[in-house]
Amino acid sequence: MSTAPERYVDWINENVGFNPRGQGHSDFLTACIVEDLRARCPLIAEKFNAHSLELRQNVGLTGRRHMSPLAHGGADDEDDGSEIDPNIDGVILGTKLHTEGAPVTAPITLENKTIMTAHGKARTNRYNDARAYASHVHNASPATIAAFTIVINAALAYRNPDAFARTAKSSGQNTAAAARSTIQMFTAMRLRDEPGDPVGRCEAVLVLAIDYDGVSPTARLVMEEPAPPLASPFGYEGFLDRICELYERRFAVRADLRRE
Repeated sequence: MSTAPERYVDWINENVGFNPRGQGHSDFLTACIVEDLRARCPLIAEKFNAHSLELRQNVGLTGRRHMSPLAHGGADDEDDGSEIDPNIDGVILGTKLHTEGAPVTAPITLENKTIMTAHGKARTNRYNDARAYASHVHNASPATIAAFTIVINAALAYRNPDAFARTAKSSGQNTAAAARSTIQMFTAMRLRDEPGDPVGRCEAVLVLAIDYDGVSPTARLVMEEPAPPLASPFGYEGFLDRICELYERRFAVRADLRRE
């Protein structure tokens, strides 16, 4: 069976001109990754098959989707002082999982970002997005596995699908050095191994390099350098293996105890 990155690139070629920042991109990639996790991780597959794990997309850590205050009466409503639970691209919920006596709402979460062009500015913003996402997840639940994916476009030219760029010959000019620097920045991220590690680190990071010009069905995965090797912590196999290993380490023992 093809892997999530391969299916993702096929999806791009079937939807030329799509906006990679749109939710459709993220939903498709999330579903494919979770499908691969279930195929690769026997414990995760067991829990899904037993309906003790489930995937919900674009929801907060509690499994509920946050709605804009405007949908509940407008900005003039009195502020009740509560904090907003940001929506996350993928939340795998386990309602009966516990760690250190405290309930864990979501054992695994997944957030997806893309950098298609303007690498110099975008790489810093997306790096900070990853840290903010991890901090939000771990401040709420230190044991939750925060997985993060970053799709990095290594194409030398890219047309932005937004309306303002439709008449431009090309809305993005990328140098090979810019893409390399972006990939190197994310493959240098420090990963979180234990629930007591700093909250702003993700447990697993996938650096997915593609070559996509935005206008033709010729997108491809970049497998050669500077893309990370598949088995490295930032390649796809290493990414899945980290999630599987950490899930088993943090949650398998307690799951076994509940069956006794």
